[in-house]
Parts: sequence; structure tokens; C-alpha cells
Amino acid sequence: MSQKDSLKRSLEMLESRIESLPDEKRHLLQEDLHMLVERMLEAGLEPPKRVRQLDDFLMEERIEAQFDNMPV
Repeated sequence: MSQKDSLKRSLEMLESRIESLPDEKRHLLQEDLHMLVERMLEAGLEPPKRVRQLDDFLMEERIEAQFDNMPV
């Protein structure tokens, strides 16, 4: 299996993991998704638009979750 095939397969598996989580937990995998997107770009692959949008959305959720735990 080539590196590109391996990255595509990893993306499919990670997307499945993200989809299987409850909404309030999905942001926990954002860092993994972002690193995979970066690895794809380095390998010359263009991540699908939906994946980039998901990465952006989960980043926003991750940031928001940090503020939810701040004392007022």
C-alpha cells in the first residue's frame, strides 16, 4: 500500500471514529484530524473540502470547550 493510499485509509477510519462520537466529544479528535490533513498536504494530496470544513468546525468546538471550563 502506498503512502497516499495509507493516508486516505487513515482519513476514512478517523472520519468514522469522529462520526461515532457524540457531538460534545467530537472536538477531542480535532488535533488528530488536523495532523492527518497536514500529512496529506505534505504528501501532495488535496484533502476533500468536507474534511477541511470538519477540521475548521471541530477547531471552533475545541476552542469553545476550553472556555466552557473557565471559572467566571
